[in-house]
Amino acid sequence: MFGDGLIFPDFVFSENTPMSHLQAFAENVFLSDGPIVHAMGIPFPTRMIIVKLADHSLWVNSPVTTPPETVDRIKALGTVRYLVAPTKLHVWRLESWHMLFPDAELWAPPQIPNQFKRLPFSGVLEDAPPPEWANDLDQLVFRGNLFIEEVHFFHKQSRTVILADFIQNHPLSKDNSFLNALFKLAGVAYPDGGVPYDIRLSFINRKLARRSLRKLLSWEFDKLILAHGVCIERDAKTFVERAFRWLA
Repeated sequence: MFGDGLIFPDFVFSENTPMSHLQAFAENVFLSDGPIVHAMGIPFPTRMIIVKLADHSLWVNSPVTTPPETVDRIKALGTVRYLVAPTKLHVWRLESWHMLFPDAELWAPPQIPNQFKRLPFSGVLEDAPPPEWANDLDQLVFRGNLFIEEVHFFHKQSRTVILADFIQNHPLSKDNSFLNALFKLAGVAYPDGGVPYDIRLSFINRKLARRSLRKLLSWEFDKLILAHGVCIERDAKTFVERAFRWLA
């Protein structure tokens, strides 16, 4: 269940999907949920993460479509300086925000889809954070998957880890039993969540994956932000350890 579609299909946005206002998740960490997208017929939420850095500039992970009033609230927080895509599946989400904030730096994941290599990237995300935000955020490239590498981040001040698609935690619907069954079958139903089975099966180099997991678990974090599903506000390390237990 690669959230934004494994092979970059034409995304179908749900009409009249309400988009949330900017929400404080932790100290200097904010979330805004965008419209639902459908990939292979499965609905996935979109989520943007904004971190206010020590120099008062803004670091934006996976920007989403937002109403003008939310953009105004973001501008009131500080200057949008960095636009980040943690995975190749999220790169398409940078383009519109680059038009909105042309002075912001674009940062790409290790794998850049060909159709987006024309964007003026300032750099490629690696295992060590660039000096621009190293005082605020640590990061790692979670390796070992056949199809995708995903960059994970750790906001030191709030002890928050930021993931993309590798862990999901989907709430169940009151009126969609098929979707509920799909989430349960994939091992990503709330409240336990987990790594979707299709993503587990595509980890062909488990040695590299375990090395990445060791670094992830070395961070002293208590909160977890997910791109898809309910975020974890306490005891997040236990949640992540359980989600990756199959990798041991």
